[in-house]
Amino acid sequence: MTRQTELFTPAIAHKEKALHALQRFVLPEAKSELEIAQEIDPYLADLTSLLQATEFMLEMDLGGRSKPAGLAKAWQKLNEARTVPSVAVFSLIETLICERLLQLLPPGTSDFSDGKENSPHTGYCCLVLNRFEEAHDKLLTYLTAHAEELHPRLWGYFGDASYKLRRHKDSNGGYLRALFLDPRAVDMVQMQHPELRHLLRELCNSHPDQTARALLPIHGWLEKILYIPKGNKWLAHAIGKQRFDHSDELLLYPDQRYHQFALCLYIDQAGLHGDIDFDARTEMQRLDGELFRQYLTQVGR
Repeated sequence: MTRQTELFTPAIAHKEKALHALQRFVLPEAKSELEIAQEIDPYLADLTSLLQATEFMLEMDLGGRSKPAGLAKAWQKLNEARTVPSVAVFSLIETLICERLLQLLPPGTSDFSDGKENSPHTGYCCLVLNRFEEAHDKLLTYLTAHAEELHPRLWGYFGDASYKLRRHKDSNGGYLRALFLDPRAVDMVQMQHPELRHLLRELCNSHPDQTARALLPIHGWLEKILYIPKGNKWLAHAIGKQRFDHSDELLLYPDQRYHQFALCLYIDQAGLHGDIDFDARTEMQRLDGELFRQYLTQVGR
């Protein structure tokens, strides 16, 4: 009977007021309402996380008058912080910041929130808020308008939004660009594709993080999670200066070596230099003989 009574505790009203204040970034009011709720019912769900999030936001000097530049700076601090108490608190703060940014920016903005690449992109904000159609459109608009730039992280987010919308061709294209351009830059935590996430976890079990990332596009193709359309020239500009010296000594770190292997795999599969690129295959064999044998088994020749 006691637990049934607690379902209707007055603490709920104070918690709801706190949530409304948090959305408006009126943080002192939010903290006060949460403390009252905690006094009434310390066992009410999420109170501890909400209080921790509110206090962290206060420490970052956020408030109702915070502008996009200030919110972008706070988002950067949040991602750099090592003192955020939990994943739930991080997620709550990031959600609030992204929601507030989209409220303050002009409708239809398809750019980085502060005009700088180290600030959150509006498409990413939509992705955080599960507004996948908007995320897809904003990212595609920006990436099309800045086609001369690489942006592997944004292509990864485009792949994520496309995957959630079940647009598999777009999803494959986004992940291809992201992972073959620079797997170090891709947001693996946000990645929505379950098979790629599972494959990365498996690779991390036997390789350091950076090496596992570099191997992901290779094994993603070997496992038929990713496919490379013939004649695809998406990455032609990025890999056009690739040189093959066929030297016996490997002077590259493992992640660099496997990234180069991935580029060679792409060149050969896309048919950028003919049906079979013997230079690319010679380089793949030099970089990792066993992995190259797996590749030959997959292509059947």
